[in-house]
Amino acid sequence: MIKTKTLYFDTAATTPLDLRVADNMHKINKDIFGNPSSIHQAGQKSHNVIERSRKKIAELLSCKQSEIYFTSGGSESNNIALRGVLNEGDHFITASYEHPAILEVAKYLESKNVDISYVKPNLDGIVEPKDIANLIKPNTKLVSIMAVNNEIGTINPIYEISDLCRSNNIYFHTDAVQYVGKKKIELNLSNIDMLSLGAHKFYGPKGVGAIFIKSGVKINPYIFGGGQEKGIRPGTENPSLISGMCHALEIATEDLNKNSMHIKKMENLFVKLLNESKINYKINGHSRLEGILNISFFDFDGHSLLLNLDMRNIAISFGSACASGTAKASPSLLSIGLKDDIAKNTVRISIGKHIMEQDIYTLVDALKGIIQK
Repeated sequence: MIKTKTLYFDTAATTPLDLRVADNMHKINKDIFGNPSSIHQAGQKSHNVIERSRKKIAELLSCKQSEIYFTSGGSESNNIALRGVLNEGDHFITASYEHPAILEVAKYLESKNVDISYVKPNLDGIVEPKDIANLIKPNTKLVSIMAVNNEIGTINPIYEISDLCRSNNIYFHTDAVQYVGKKKIELNLSNIDMLSLGAHKFYGPKGVGAIFIKSGVKINPYIFGGGQEKGIRPGTENPSLISGMCHALEIATEDLNKNSMHIKKMENLFVKLLNESKINYKINGHSRLEGILNISFFDFDGHSLLLNLDMRNIAISFGSACASGTAKASPSLLSIGLKDDIAKNTVRISIGKHIMEQDIYTLVDALKGIIQK
């Protein structure tokens, strides 16, 4: 049987593991196996891999080594930030179109008598600082706004929002899972108190992430155990995953401008070819991260389009990968003013560094063949 290459246009859901990272992880898995908490040489080898990675990640994010804590990924990092800071009687502000790893935690906290306010994005898909300011109460303790919306790709003004929060003595957290590895971050020059990231969004391994917690921010752990990660996230650390994340972030940071320019070039070609095809469509959102396109095809159901493309070995997504099993219209799309029927005709196409011009031509030809059939 001849294997057909899958054209992967779903890098906002996850990215393929960089082969250089995979090679590095294989070496560590083969040679370094000791428990990082053990004081013997085998344990200290593992410990040293972890601490070197922590130091390098801190350098790449422009923060202190002591402010980086390793987790299993973005969802756990978000849980640590919200559940670690908020208590009964506190007020919490977040956006109505956040990732479920924020919104589901907010629901849980509401059941524990935390007061929740949801700020809506504007019709361009951006959360405006003035709208957050209007929701602040005397007991507001935390604001959490995602850096990049995972479905629409819009970039939020997180630095302005962090300044607003600092001036009101409110903690600010950002889910930066879609941002880290694609845009430069200088945490030491910001008023961001906590930031979540996940390795698999920048060509690193799945199952590992980190949270930046600024010195002085008090976190109450919700998982208890052996005291690893200063008690914030107990459990034996995985040197291979942590080193893989560090290596992937190094590569992403080094190639930041090159990747951004290439992805933008591929996006521009895609839009040009779509326009020439006379397909009836609209790209949702403004001020987007390059490579994430949320597109409404007015003449075709989004879920059917995904399945038809999949049969042609082309992968796209219908809303967020973490919630795409539902047939309901995406709350993110409804929040920016799309009507239910248009939202259901909407898909997300995300372009990674591996996509070449011929891949774009193949995608547009497939779209024409399906929609204009």
